[in-house]
Amino acid sequence: MAETKTETETKTSWPFNFLLISLAIPVALALVFYRLEPLEPARLPVYELEGVVAQAPARNDRLLRGSELVGVGALMEAEDLAYDSEAGVIYTGTVDGWVKRVGLNNSVVDNWVNTGGRPLGVALGHANQLIVADTEK
Repeated sequence: MAETKTETETKTSWPFNFLLISLAIPVALALVFYRLEPLEPARLPVYELEGVVAQAPARNDRLLRGSELVGVGALMEAEDLAYDSEAGVIYTGTVDGWVKRVGLNNSVVDNWVNTGGRPLGVALGHANQLIVADTEK
């Protein structure tokens, strides 16, 4: 007796064949039109690494020439500053929560605003309003 195959054993599903062909054709076209060439990295220019190494001084004594210390002892752990050139003052935030205003003409430090947190960043806006970034607010 001869064995007969059932209809389900001989047929494959057409969606599988369609999926296989739809994936195989783009891969075959990519292999034909785009030649894969080996990657060869550029050589390291050894002449760039040879020569005298630049030396920087450990301390720059000219950095503070012409500068003035303001608020010494009155500003506890000042984080950031903003300079208002029209009023001639510097705003800074300190660890105790105060935004302090330092006058440049007389070096007087005023407790200006207490944020109740820790003002880390200060900046002046377009209309010279003070913008404060506080970690706890």
